[in-house]
Amino acid sequence: MQKRRAGEVVLGALVCWMLAACGGDKVKVRGHVTNGGGQQSQGLTDGAPALAGDGTVSAAATVRLSRVVASGDLTTLAEADVAADGSYTLELDDAGQRLVIEAVNRAGATVGSAVLDSTTPQSGQEVRTAPPITSESSLEAEVFVQMARDGDAANSVDTVDLRARLNAEQAAAVRGQLKETATESVEALAAAVRAAQATRIKAYARAGVVVTQEQLFSASLDASAQLDASLDAGGQSAAGAYDTFFAAVRAATPQANDAQDQQAEREASVAYRMAVDARLSSGAGVAVADASVRAAAALEARATAAAVKALLQGASATDLTVQQANTAATSLRANLSSATSASAAATAWTSYNAQLATGGSTSVMGAQLGVTSSNQLAFDSAVHTGAQAGATLEATLGTVLEQSGKASATVLADAVVNAFATYDAAVRGGATATLVAFGPKATTGVELLIISEGSFRLR
Repeated sequence: MQKRRAGEVVLGALVCWMLAACGGDKVKVRGHVTNGGGQQSQGLTDGAPALAGDGTVSAAATVRLSRVVASGDLTTLAEADVAADGSYTLELDDAGQRLVIEAVNRAGATVGSAVLDSTTPQSGQEVRTAPPITSESSLEAEVFVQMARDGDAANSVDTVDLRARLNAEQAAAVRGQLKETATESVEALAAAVRAAQATRIKAYARAGVVVTQEQLFSASLDASAQLDASLDAGGQSAAGAYDTFFAAVRAATPQANDAQDQQAEREASVAYRMAVDARLSSGAGVAVADASVRAAAALEARATAAAVKALLQGASATDLTVQQANTAATSLRANLSSATSASAAATAWTSYNAQLATGGSTSVMGAQLGVTSSNQLAFDSAVHTGAQAGATLEATLGTVLEQSGKASATVLADAVVNAFATYDAAVRGGATATLVAFGPKATTGVELLIISEGSFRLR
């Protein structure tokens, strides 16, 4: 991140003097620099993205808390020394949001960083705990700054959502690249996050949910503070901490129900993967693209499992049917967690969709409808209708990728949302008529079919 220093406003000693002179209550942020994430292949001072890794704690001399301003420049708000164990405590006069914490070596080069969504502490606490500085957190900060460099206003970026879309495997893939390709990967991920966030908002609007990116960001800040504290403490597994985080974010956004949230994430996932694929589908970027597909697949799986569960419970499905759906979702998440390639992730989703609806009368949809030999034909016809609509959707998204993959986030979002609007209408229109014999249960069956055929597209 040090190559941005040309435009940075360094307050340095002046900030320290002001903090000492003003007195009164200070906003405090504490955290840790870690060695998490493995060794960087590139040097720390060659201008490549600084993604932490082995030796970061011993290399870090100070931390800087900065605000991201126009063109990705950083304005330093506070500095503090890093203790031998990697811990630090920062003090500043005013609260802030969407800040960047950098670990800096004695030569002034950034060796790792993290996004601090807000300085507001977790409920019941007086000090805000920052996320530990790791390779993953460093990639998140690099992507956030890149979005600002690309023209996004820093205060318009939902950094909580950004952090949810990036993971340690993506960071490892970028960390293993040379300077030029690592920079290209950060640029591609910035475009992907931008496309995903724009698509998510448009998908919500299509579903009748009036919500802004700022509202979603603000609603998730408590969950973000809890996540950061859990990651810093290290007692809970990272997977467990993120499970708690996603549940808290979902609970804090009641504007959308689980079905609407699934639709929004489904479409955001496609836009995200398109933006990455359009920029990193060949050469040195393939590993980052592959890891990004798997990250998106896992994120979409959470929303899909929640939507299916809510749909079945709302339809008073039997406990056995709900358990069947839960088992399928658990298997999906396990298979995605162990997947080592994008193709393996796609296979996991294909298996899940078959268990959900497309596999026949023994699927969750078949169990919910109560398929028998006398109504099997109607069920099969509905599944065929869904398959046809899914194939059309796949072809449409393929054209979008070819024509709009590198387009602006707005253009890509519109194209993706419109494609899914057509798909949803086709399935609802065709399958509803076919499943009329199943009575009131038909509505639930149609929605399960839409989810199963429309999830994780563009394989």
